[in-house]
Amino acid sequence: MHVLLVGLGNMGMKYLAKLEELEELPVLCDVDPYKNVERYPFYCHFGDVKEEIKRAIVAVNPEHHVEIAKEFLKKGIPVLLEKPPARRSDEFREIAESENLEVSEIELYSFPVKNFPKGLEVEEILIERLNRGRGYINPLWDLAWHDMYILQYLFGELELSGFSNGGVWELIGKAGGVPFKLRVAWEYEGEVTRRWLLKTSQGEVVMDFLKEEITYGGRTLKKSGGDKLREMVSDFLRGVKREGSAERALRNLELLESLL
Repeated sequence: MHVLLVGLGNMGMKYLAKLEELEELPVLCDVDPYKNVERYPFYCHFGDVKEEIKRAIVAVNPEHHVEIAKEFLKKGIPVLLEKPPARRSDEFREIAESENLEVSEIELYSFPVKNFPKGLEVEEILIERLNRGRGYINPLWDLAWHDMYILQYLFGELELSGFSNGGVWELIGKAGGVPFKLRVAWEYEGEVTRRWLLKTSQGEVVMDFLKEEITYGGRTLKKSGGDKLREMVSDFLRGVKREGSAERALRNLELLESLL
């Protein structure tokens, strides 16, 4: 049985590399025939696939995520959807409750998240994700999306109370009752930054997603080796689930829609 990869754009090719590292035999699908990798079965439409599929990874334009995922979910085939899983929350609700659906949350595999200390009394969070390049839709959908699902994962219910855009886009709100400010930017001219600063009753905690390290209690813990995307893909292939990924994605969609 095969893993089907739908979409061979920037993210799709990264997924393909991980499937190869994990010694899977993928079936590939992309509307552009010139993206045919040749060494694997290739189709321009997922409905034409003849091979038996055990799992599917979908990384195309988010406008088509739900319609593609739905076809496999109704057959009982587990699906991993790249983020954002849709452009509208009402569309995503059509599949959000499927037990076979997972949404990409690559930063949950980061060293700072996996080593986040338990029992902290967090008073305030400042988040900055400032990048050189550009992504999809706008910096909130492309960059803040990651921090929004991390906030939900670590703290709970996410609420927004303020929003501004410009060179740097800002969100203000609370996660599990903890106040936060989230700043994101594309084509940032200053230092590239992906960092959380948490003020706690026990002192400051710094989570650096660029350096893959976390600092607290006078010491810095740093990742040695590892690959976030490979680990997420491996878990998906082995059926190791991240409970709540669809619910967190739906909440992200609802909040981002509220800003329009």
